[in-house]
Amino acid sequence: MKLWKRNAVVSCIILFVCIALYLSWAYGRENQEQAMFDPLLTQSPDSAADLSSPAPEVPSAGDYFTETRLARMQARDNALSILGQAAGNTETSQAILDNVAMEIERLSAYAMSEANIETLVRAQGFEDCVAFINQDGITVVVTSPIGGLTSPDVAKIRDIILHETALTAADITLIGKEI
Repeated sequence: MKLWKRNAVVSCIILFVCIALYLSWAYGRENQEQAMFDPLLTQSPDSAADLSSPAPEVPSAGDYFTETRLARMQARDNALSILGQAAGNTETSQAILDNVAMEIERLSAYAMSEANIETLVRAQGFEDCVAFINQDGITVVVTSPIGGLTSPDVAKIRDIILHETALTAADITLIGKEI
C-alpha cells in the first residue's frame, strides 16, 4: 500500500512537471508568433535605420507584466526540474523523496493561487496584475491609474488574496504600477 501511494505521488509530480513544461512551451511559442508579426522586426535593416523615434528605454506596463510572468515561470520550471532530478535519483532516501513531493505540491499550489488571484484581480477591472507567493507572504503588482490605488481598490485586491490563500492581511504586499 505504501509503495502504491509513493507511486501515485511521483506520478502526480511528473504530471505537474509535464503541465508546467507544456505551458512554458506554449507561452514561449505564443511570444515567438507575436514577434514574427511585429512590424519593427519585419522591416529590412535599411528601413529600420530610417525610424525617427528612438526605442523606449523603459518597458511599458504590459511589457513589465509579460516579462515578469515569464521570469517567474522560468524560475519555477528550473526549480521543478531540479526537484524532478532529485525524485528520479534511485539513491535518494524516502525522507528526501517525501520532502521533494511536498515541495512540488507547494510550488503547484502557489502557481494555482497566483493564477487565480491574477485572473480575479483583472476581473475586478484592473488592466493587469502579477502575483508572487512564497513562504513569507504574497506580493501583488497591479496596474494603477495615475495617482495610485484608492482604498476601495486595495480592499478589493486584499479580499481576493485573503479568499484565495491562507495568508493574513499582514502577509500581503500590494504595489501599484502606474501605466
